Amino acid sequence: MGKRALRFWDQLGVWLWAAGALLPGPRTWIALALASLLGLGATVYLATQHTVRVEINGWVTYHRTHQRAAQGVLRELGVTVHPEDKLEIPSEVDLLAGAPIRLTVARPVILIHEGTLTLVRTFAPTVGEAIAAMDVVILPHDHLSLEGAPCTLDTPLPLPTLPSKPKARALLQALRDPVRLAVSRAVALAVQDGAIASDFYTTARTVGEALWEHGVIIYGGDRVFPGLEAEITPGLQVFIERAKPVVLEVGGTFHKTLRTRARTVSELLAAEEVRLGPQDYVKPAPETPISRDLTVAVVRVYDEYYVEETAIPFQERWEPDPLMEIDLREVTRAGREGAKRQRIRVRYENDREVARVAEEEWVARPPVDRIINYGTKIVLRTLETPDGPITYWRKIRVLATSYSASTAGVPVTASHYGFTRLGEPARKGVVAVDPRVIRLRQPVYVPGYGLGIAGDTGGAIKGRRIDLCYDDDNLVLWYRWVDIYLLPPVPEPALINWILPD
Repeated sequence: MGKRALRFWDQLGVWLWAAGALLPGPRTWIALALASLLGLGATVYLATQHTVRVEINGWVTYHRTHQRAAQGVLRELGVTVHPEDKLEIPSEVDLLAGAPIRLTVARPVILIHEGTLTLVRTFAPTVGEAIAAMDVVILPHDHLSLEGAPCTLDTPLPLPTLPSKPKARALLQALRDPVRLAVSRAVALAVQDGAIASDFYTTARTVGEALWEHGVIIYGGDRVFPGLEAEITPGLQVFIERAKPVVLEVGGTFHKTLRTRARTVSELLAAEEVRLGPQDYVKPAPETPISRDLTVAVVRVYDEYYVEETAIPFQERWEPDPLMEIDLREVTRAGREGAKRQRIRVRYENDREVARVAEEEWVARPPVDRIINYGTKIVLRTLETPDGPITYWRKIRVLATSYSASTAGVPVTASHYGFTRLGEPARKGVVAVDPRVIRLRQPVYVPGYGLGIAGDTGGAIKGRRIDLCYDDDNLVLWYRWVDIYLLPPVPEPALINWILPD
């Protein structure tokens, strides 16, 4: 049974009692007797339950049950016991006397290595002991990771994350969550960097990653064989041919330190795709041989003409349409930006601007205003409601919440505690609104709430939001979008906010 069943029997007893009260003669006593028997049955059902103590990996939980055997309790809790787990089951007598069911769950550990996945359930406290249970050998240069973070064989396995008062199912779920390990195998790599030879172990996937991990910097212009994207394989040898460092300046603003294997300045410019204009020159001369730490400077000299266009923003105009129903809108003309243009002459010397002259200015395209028509026509409609038909003149989609005097955030000691913005007592039928959307004192109908008056405001009630007031003893919590209806009389046109926020 449970709480839901008990509520059913209680309600059935009430119905029988009510039926007996309406029936004349001895039937009344029969109904009362049946109701008493049902109440007695519910009491006996509750009295026959007992509390079982369940200990899972040292954490203690309690479970209310009619089961008298430990296996029945475990089935009721949905507990699956794996062969590696340790389970201590008391007898029925001891269980009823308060002896606990003890379950020690072996943590699942997954190891990803060499393209395979190995799973073991273990009580091992460290990474090394867990891997040992899998018969996997870790070599000295191999890299281990625990849950994506580097670790060692001595790193303790992490404890499960549990809530403050975990239930049995939550405990089991956390303890069954596998711990993930991964091992990257190290490979020996031989590197010949000019005249310097070195050997080291790496777990990198490519030559570039391996050189970076071991602090071998490759500069632009250096030649690496095999390439940086080549995959690491056992016995691989890498050869590095270094380029000469130089400094390249172009136009006085571009400064680049690079390494090159070019023989002359002209070859360097060609390799860097730097072209000389009719008035440009380079220092030193193009035929100069490249030496270490040489500075090559390209000087630019030119005039430049261009047309600069700036936007002229368009305006947006809202125009009322008496033939269009309220809350409808239509873009009757799309806006378009205008454009103003200037012909500019700029002189550059060595990529530095030394003069700027606006030689001509004109409006290339005038802006076009965007026009939006909005409806001002009021149409009265009828809505069938559980309280009977109502007539409304506007429907608005809003987010509805609810409050009472004690939940409005006003201290009880405040002079305005329990009163609305209009000075009326807070009660059912008062609706807090944003006066920019719904004017105060506006009659409204809210489906599921009923008729009300816009008689209050609130700091959080902005735009399309309302707050439904209740008495403290009948507060119903709201948080949903709902269509509300504004009821006659229709305000004067000057008092209507024709354009509501989206």
